[in-house]
Formats: sequence, C-alpha cells, structure tokens
Amino acid sequence: MTKGGALMQQARHWTVATISVLFFLILGAILYFTVRPSIISVEPLGIAAQDIRSPITIEDRVASDRLRQDATNAVGSQFSLRREFADQQIAKIEQLFAAFEDTDEDTELSDIKNRLNSTEVNGLLADDELNSLLEATVNTRRTVEDVAVTALQEVMANRIETSSESIAEARDRASTVIDQSPLSLEFRAVATSLSDQLIVPNYVFDSEATRQKEQEAIDAVEPVIIQEGQLLVNQGEVVTREIYRKLELTGAIDPNRSFAPLFGAYLLSGLLTVGFLFMLIRSKIQELLLRPKILITVYGLLLLQLGIFFGVGYIGIEFTTYAYVIAPTAFVVLLLRILVDERVALASALITMIAGSIVASFGQNTSFMTVVYFATGSFLAVFLVEPKIQRKRLFLSGVLLGIINIIMVLALLFLRNTQVTWEMVAYLSGFAITSALLSIVLTFGFLPFLEPWFGVLSSGRLVELMSPTHPLLRKLLMEAPGTYHHSMMVANLAESACEAIGADGLLARVASYYHDLGKTERPLHFIENQQNGVNPHDRLTPEESADIIMAHPYDGSDLLRRYKLPKEIIDIAEQHHGTSLLKFFYVKAKESRDVSESRFRYPGPKPQSREAAVVMIVDSIEAAVRSQKQPTPERIRQLVSSIIRDKLQDGQFEECDLTTKEVWRVGESACETLTGLFHERIEYPELKKEGELHANHLER
Repeated sequence: MTKGGALMQQARHWTVATISVLFFLILGAILYFTVRPSIISVEPLGIAAQDIRSPITIEDRVASDRLRQDATNAVGSQFSLRREFADQQIAKIEQLFAAFEDTDEDTELSDIKNRLNSTEVNGLLADDELNSLLEATVNTRRTVEDVAVTALQEVMANRIETSSESIAEARDRASTVIDQSPLSLEFRAVATSLSDQLIVPNYVFDSEATRQKEQEAIDAVEPVIIQEGQLLVNQGEVVTREIYRKLELTGAIDPNRSFAPLFGAYLLSGLLTVGFLFMLIRSKIQELLLRPKILITVYGLLLLQLGIFFGVGYIGIEFTTYAYVIAPTAFVVLLLRILVDERVALASALITMIAGSIVASFGQNTSFMTVVYFATGSFLAVFLVEPKIQRKRLFLSGVLLGIINIIMVLALLFLRNTQVTWEMVAYLSGFAITSALLSIVLTFGFLPFLEPWFGVLSSGRLVELMSPTHPLLRKLLMEAPGTYHHSMMVANLAESACEAIGADGLLARVASYYHDLGKTERPLHFIENQQNGVNPHDRLTPEESADIIMAHPYDGSDLLRRYKLPKEIIDIAEQHHGTSLLKFFYVKAKESRDVSESRFRYPGPKPQSREAAVVMIVDSIEAAVRSQKQPTPERIRQLVSSIIRDKLQDGQFEECDLTTKEVWRVGESACETLTGLFHERIEYPELKKEGELHANHLER
C-alpha cells in the first residue's frame, strides 16, 4: 500500500471511530433521559405536592433493625431446670457426714468442727445439731443422712424458682418427706435444717438459651424491602420524618442519585455500540458499510427507531402500561436485512431488543414481557425477509409478523396470571398488528430512498424498471421496435434460465429489457429494425460496420448511466457480448484481405456475474434461432449446443462463477422455452476451417 493510500485508510478509520463515538453518546443520552429519575423537592413535615414512588429496590435497614429488636425483646429471658444442682447439694450432705467417720467416745465436737473447717459445708449446722449427730449411733447418723438426701432428691427433682415463695414451698415439701421418716424429733429437726440450708433454686436464667432464642427470632424476621415503584407518600400527605428518611434512603429526593443511571446508560450504550460495530466489520460488505455516509445512515436509522420508541412510551404511558406493544419493533431490522445482510440485521435486532425495550417502557420498570415481545418482533423479522424481496411478499411478511405479535403478546399476558378481559385482548391485538403494519409501512417508505444510497437493487426497484412506461423502454419501443421485441423474448429466456440454475431471474429479465438499448443510437444498422430490405451495411466496409455494431453495448451503458439505472443492469449491458468475435464481418473482411481477429472482437469485459453470462447465452440463442427459416426443435437444439460450445471454447465465462454444468442447463432451459414466430434473420456463411458460424444478424 502506498503512503497516500495508508493515510487515506487511517483517515477513514478515524472517521468511522468518530461517527461511532457520536452514536455511542447519543444512544447513551437517549437511554439516560428515558430512565433518569425526576428530582423532587420536599421538606420534612411539609406537604407532598405529588405521589412519590421509590426509584429503586432497596432494603430499609433501619426498619429491619427495628423489627429485629422488637423480635428480640419479645423473646424475654429463658430459664432451664438445672438437675445437676441436686447432685451438688447431695454431695455437700455426704461431705458433712464424712466428717463423722472414724469417731468414738473420745471424739469431741471441736474435732468435728476442725474437720469441717476447711470444707464448704462448714457452718451448715449449728453446734447443738453437730453435737446431736456426734452423740448418735452410726446407724442413726446414716439414717439422718439418707433421709436428708431423699428429701433433697425428691424436692429438687422439680422446678424451684428464685422467688422466695418457690423456695419456701420446696422446703415445706422436704419437711413433709422428713416427717414421714422413722427418725426421732431431734434428728428430724437436724435433717430439716440440712434440707432448708441446701435447697436452692434449680430453675435459673439460661443465657445461652436466651441468646439462641433471640437469634432464632432475628432470623425469622423478613428484611423490610422497599420495591421499585412502591408508593412512599401520597399527594397531599404530610411528609413525616420517617417518610422523609425513606425518601432519602431510596434517593427519591437526592439529586446525586442520577449518577448511577447515567453510568449504566453509557455502559450499556458502549457495549451495544462496540458489538454493533464488530458485526459491521464482520459483514461481507464491510467496505460499503464503513463508508461514512452509509455508517451515518445505519446509525441514524437505529436512533430514529429509538426516537419512535421514545415517543410511543412518552405518549402512551399516560393511557396504558402496554403502550410499547404498538412500537414498530421490526422497522430497522427489515431495512437492514433487505439492504445489508443477515448478520447486521441480527445486530440491529439485539439493539432493538435491549435498548428499544428500555426506551419504549419510558422509565417504567422494563419487564420480562417487554423484552420478550421486542425480541420476538425484531429477531423474527430477520428471517421473514431476504434481499430483493418483492413488495407483495414484504407485505405478507408484515401480516405474518402481526399475527405472531398477537400470539406472543397474548401468551405473555396469560403467563403473567393477571385478570384478562375481552377488551384488553382486543386492544392489545390491535396494538400488535399495528406494530407490524407500522414496521412494513416505514420499510416501504424508506426503501426507495435507501436502495440507491446503499447501492442495493431490490426486487421492488426491478419491478418498477419493468414498467413499459419507463422512458427508456418507451424510447426503445418507439425508435427500435424490432430490438424491443427481441429484448422481450430474451427477457423470457433469461428469467427461465436463471431460475433453472438458481440465479436472480428478475434481475436477468429486467437487464434483458435494457441490454440492447444502445441500438437506439443507430437502429437501422441492426437487422431486426430494417425494413424493405434496405441494409446500411451494404455501403460500409466491414471495419465500419463492426465499429457501429460493437459500439451498442457502450452506447447503451452511457444512456443507462444518464438515467441513473442500477449498476447491475449497466454492467450486464456492457458485458452481454463479452469479447466475442463479430464473425460475419470478420469473414467478410477476410475475403478481401488478411485482417486481425482482435479488430473484430468486442472490447469486453467478459461477463462478471452469472446473470450477465445467462443474458449473453440466451441473447445469442434467440438471435440465431430467429435467423432460421424453419426453427424446428431438433435444429434449435443443435444450434443451442453449437453456440454454447463456441462460447465455452472462446473463454467467455472465465471471469464469472458460472459452471460448465450450469451453462448447459441454461441451454436446456432455452430449448424448452423457445416457441412462437421469429422475425426473419439472415443465415451466415460458414467460415471454412474456423468452425460453423451461428452468430445472429450482424452478430448482435
């Protein structure tokens, strides 16, 4: 690449980047202004001038903490029965009576007290009670111990609370048990004194159980969630401090809260822009799409569609939450599928689904229903149409899209499990079909302007060019009627042949109408327009005649350019003779002198497309068959085979992707469809040692 070319390419890249950045900025702005929250002015203890709803979903932690605290307070203190307390107290009885072991008549009270002095049961009994036990027999002491233990076990097996009433009641029960023993009054009193001292509360505060219960209560509390769209204060209501706190929490009155939607809008815009630009670069026609004017047009269409969605949301939201259903979701997708390709159309469908569903919801909560509806309408449009689709089929595709829209919106409506009325079904169905029809109407409206802009030749444009009222066709009919009728016949043959090999039959037909338009410059120099047997070539040299004949493809292309016909038709007009040899005049010139074959060959170029090659073949076939006096089916077949062999041997199809098999299929199609009467054509002399001549009247 030259330095100048590199600089131009670099400048082009910068232009593409600049245009894409502008699209990114505008798209982000549209998204932001759609979802941005309005700033509300309100003061604590003031009167709300309007209903205020939460712009976000958020947990109210203060309210949640209050509920948790209330739940904790409701739990209260937890108590538990501590059965091990009885064992601890019984162990003290055993420890007390252990001090009386190994005593005899010489053991004194002071000895017992010394033994008890270092224990936790010291002072449990009075001196007289200790002395009574010291003087008692071993069996009596054992009985006193057993009675005291039994009384303690029975009493402390039950709940004893910390209240004095509960303790007194427990002591009374122990005294009753002791009174039923065989002990004397003296020792009953000792046992009773022991039980009174050792009975303690066993139903006490349990901190661990309390903490666990409190945690369970806290866990059972559902957090307080303020939902997006939830009404926080009614119009005319006093804004209490609690309400004001919620307004601050949700950001309903905080101007700084707009930053988050702004960031989100441009983050989404950047993702969509980069993704769409990537799809443009991957397109088969990226060279076209990355031209500034085309790129601006594509981005402009997307922004126009979003603008329409914005308007639908802005106006419709006042009347119904289902206003988005009427939005023309397939509009731009249809255009880009027809004008560009499937890949770019899919990318635009993605933008329609994501950005469009947000914009059409106009700041409301974009629901799953909205996204699915937009996805269905946009992505389905990609597969309902194809390049060069006929207007009638495009309209039928719109009707089908409308039916699918109705089914989809009703399915989603029923899935929401809401109450559905016949009135709702009726107006939503009307919205859905209107959405499809709007898409088709807008597509019809923009196509005629965008097709030449994109350099796309649609079937609609081709059908328009088929009209016999077109100025060039009227010119051909009036100035070269023979050529006009020849062109009509070639058109029939070309269309059938193209359909047989899967080429564009409509393009071939229309191109055939115009392929010989250059003959209007000198119509009488072509035999189909000659009358009364007068032939101007009789007065010309072979070279002069050849120059006139060989000029007609280029005279025609100049005329077609002047009338701004599509490039595809101009190309076929220039290429339909390729570099073929004007055999008639070549033979005639060679009879008198030695001439160069190249002097009698068309300048070309050779056919570059399958349609151009088909027109070349059937043009020669139609002309040659017309020149026959008795074109029987067998003669037609032989003539077609001879012409095709000549074209193949002459290398006329080397620069297009028409296969040899397809070439012969074109010949078969021509043989099948050639019927009717033909104008008189001259038969050509054979070129000795150069093959049979089957070129038409003056090698048309």
